[in-house]
Amino acid sequence: MELSTSTNLVSFQPGKQRNNLLFCIPECARGGYRVLDLNFCEAMNPTSRLREDRWEDYIRQIAQLGQQWGVSFHQCHLPYYDIFRQDTLDPTMEILIDRCLQACAMLGIRWAVTHPGTVYGADKSVCLERNLSYYRPHLETAAALGVGICLENDFSCRPGETLYCSHIPDLVELTDSFGDPEHLAICYDFGHANLANPGHTREDLLDIGQRLKAVHVNDNQGTADEHLMPFHGTVDWKAAMAALAEIGYTGDLTYEIQEFGRYLPNDQKQLVVEYSQKIGAVLLDYYNKAFS
Repeated sequence: MELSTSTNLVSFQPGKQRNNLLFCIPECARGGYRVLDLNFCEAMNPTSRLREDRWEDYIRQIAQLGQQWGVSFHQCHLPYYDIFRQDTLDPTMEILIDRCLQACAMLGIRWAVTHPGTVYGADKSVCLERNLSYYRPHLETAAALGVGICLENDFSCRPGETLYCSHIPDLVELTDSFGDPEHLAICYDFGHANLANPGHTREDLLDIGQRLKAVHVNDNQGTADEHLMPFHGTVDWKAAMAALAEIGYTGDLTYEIQEFGRYLPNDQKQLVVEYSQKIGAVLLDYYNKAFS
């Protein structure tokens, strides 16, 4: 297992300002990361170069930067939106999702993470069929490019609302229904799980088993999706790492903790990068001791 991070570790600034991938990659690499998750959610920013006609030039720059800094890109987070909130799909977002799958192929990214959709007010069987219908074309595109899609567990903080795939058995059922384990798998988000079903990480991961190909490591207090550094919330990380070892997970241990260092100025982002490495060493030690 290798310690990894989403590039969003250093992408956020106070207010609406964001750092693009050309800033984030060397900033993470300088702090010791050799494996990165590219946060293609950047495409949701109206000023992102991923929206430009010459977007492929941007991806080539990212590839060159990765080589320069000795960094590999194993997974990404696709841009996403509430796909079933309205009657029609968002054509711009659909173009960006397809574009980012192509970028994955250009960069050798194996797994692209995204979110299942919820049909509000409908039975979960309706949600299942709508997700199968929506994601099948994207899955065909991804498979043709040699890329896999990971669907992650969801959550809701709104009283009385349950989003589809907040419960792991629903996510497992959806994943299996595609019938393509080589290209459709699961990403387990520890923070989302701590909101939807706290204290059941081991049971969740045992249910997921070999379907698990990616993780999002983040913490919270159990009331909001805070994306904190581990040990700054209520997740039991020793138990979490033991559960990953128990199911034989050997993929990357990938942070998604963008909120933790949001308010650090750019010239101080290394503080959160260095701290994340130290915390990561503790997590890897828990995992290695459990795995052995």
